[in-house]
Amino acid sequence: MIDPSPQVKHGVRRRDRTPTLIFCLLGIFAFGNANAAAQPPAQPDDQAAAGAPQTAPAAAESNPSASGPAEAATQAEQASAAQLQSRAQRLIESLGGKRFAERERASEQLYQLGFRTLPMLREALQRTDDQEQSARLSRLITTLREVDLEARIESFLRGEDAELENWPALRKWFGDSPRVREIFVELYREHPQLVESLGGTPQELMLAMAEVKSNLVDKGVGRQIPPGKVDLIALLLPMTDPNFPAYGEYDRIVVSLMQLYTAKEFLRDRVLGDSFRKLVSAWMLKSHLSSREGVLRLALEWELDIAMRLARETLAANPDPELLARCLQTIARLGAPADAALVARYLDDGRVVVQKRFLGQAGGDIEVGDVAAATIARLMSVPVTEIGFAVPAEHDIFGIIYEELMIPMPDGDTPAGEKQLQQARRDIHEAARKLVPDAAKVEPQKS
Repeated sequence: MIDPSPQVKHGVRRRDRTPTLIFCLLGIFAFGNANAAAQPPAQPDDQAAAGAPQTAPAAAESNPSASGPAEAATQAEQASAAQLQSRAQRLIESLGGKRFAERERASEQLYQLGFRTLPMLREALQRTDDQEQSARLSRLITTLREVDLEARIESFLRGEDAELENWPALRKWFGDSPRVREIFVELYREHPQLVESLGGTPQELMLAMAEVKSNLVDKGVGRQIPPGKVDLIALLLPMTDPNFPAYGEYDRIVVSLMQLYTAKEFLRDRVLGDSFRKLVSAWMLKSHLSSREGVLRLALEWELDIAMRLARETLAANPDPELLARCLQTIARLGAPADAALVARYLDDGRVVVQKRFLGQAGGDIEVGDVAAATIARLMSVPVTEIGFAVPAEHDIFGIIYEELMIPMPDGDTPAGEKQLQQARRDIHEAARKLVPDAAKVEPQKS
């Protein structure tokens, strides 16, 4: 667009005021000289007696810092901010003007003023009831926020102290490095609602998690398309937030995704692996009891230090038989001989954990008490076959595989075989009890 002539600006013809201005200046000069001649010169003593203020040069000499560079800069900034606010307010009013050209020009000029006008634009948006003005304000806010974000991201990636919302939430786990900053920017771009929700209310966190889940579904994340590091972080960060309520559905999603190779690669990462391990452990401690069985299995598989603590805390919640068996399995793998007394409380628990078919001369259902007996044998470094089980069931990672426990019954699936099974079970439990120091003092756990 060609700039209008200086004589015609915004549709108004300007008159040449140069002659008038010259005459006015001459008049002011003559009037000032006449006044000066009419008044007698002030005496120095009179000025001092009257307490007359010093002239500007004298004041500056007596207080050199009064008009120093710092104060001058501050005054200039304040003046600039005031001018910006005044101009922005006029332009905001013009967004609701009657003429289309006026509204367009105001939008363009507000955009040119930049993201510093965002607070004023947001305030005006809350205040206005004009539909046109509201629409233009909304568009400007969105555009300027994106421009501002990109500028802050560039500064952030250079390692500067640019403010990106909730950056400390990730830095707390992974520290500060160029690679971690890149991960946070990717998280910010792919899951913005999640980043904004961190540290928020339970409702805000749950809504953000629902959005993350929807995004992962849209991307097809699963067995065919494994999750990336950012996807795993997006799931775990809110679930470690103190305000996030434990929710079994999300726990199960995380457990399933953690089985995929990308999660295991993240765990083995030389730089970020230990931090990721801590983040996973924090989530596990907050996991819902309904999903704890899968969480404990994952903790064992990954050999996480948190597994033993998690098993103890879960036992205290008096879980169902399947989860109880997983806790005992964890203790078998990570516990010490001193834990045998705790496990012995479950030797008389007859609830079924695994229903099994009879296989030849061994078989039958596996009860909680059977898993407890095998756990005690493992803790005391005694093979399970030595306390009466038909086949070995020890495992390097899981301690024992309780699904593989077999109780001998020579007569097989017959009434006589059933009696043999029950007697063999009692003998196994008694043999395990004898392995426990001060076993007589152990109070059986009520089923």
